[in-house]
Amino acid sequence: MKEKLFHPKLQLLVRVVLGGILVYASWHKIADPPDFAKIIYNYSLFPEASLHTFAGFVPWLELVAGLALITGIGLRGGALMAAIFFSFFIVALSYNLARECATICGCFDTHESGEGLTDPEKFSKMRREIVFDCSLVVAALYVLVGSLGCCGGGSCDGGSEDAPAPAEEAAA
Repeated sequence: MKEKLFHPKLQLLVRVVLGGILVYASWHKIADPPDFAKIIYNYSLFPEASLHTFAGFVPWLELVAGLALITGIGLRGGALMAAIFFSFFIVALSYNLARECATICGCFDTHESGEGLTDPEKFSKMRREIVFDCSLVVAALYVLVGSLGCCGGGSCDGGSEDAPAPAEEAAA
């Protein structure tokens, strides 16, 4: 069962899709940091003095994590960063939903794209984005666990599945 669940081709597919999502999400933020700073500002979570630092730094981390997932270089770090990013987005969106602060996620949107939406539309979009981000956290954790090497053909202790366990050896 583990061999099918963590099949290398399935792992690769999830890695590339997840990495592609991160690269795509980082693109407009890298291209237009002031727009991303407006989105961060709308979350009302950070001091204004830090907005431009976040807007200039976070998209590059997203890009690096996405490229790590796609290329496999630094795979565990990329998967961990992806899980942390998407978890943070879930918390930030949930916090704004709880305090009835309508905003747009900013993951794939520009600040202008949310200006024409009503508050109920923004709240609905925020809920959908939370569900989507939850699925991305699961995907990132799947890649992370699969990259640990103990969920494929071998056992977690480094031996093969056919090798007897230490207790079995003692009884024999």
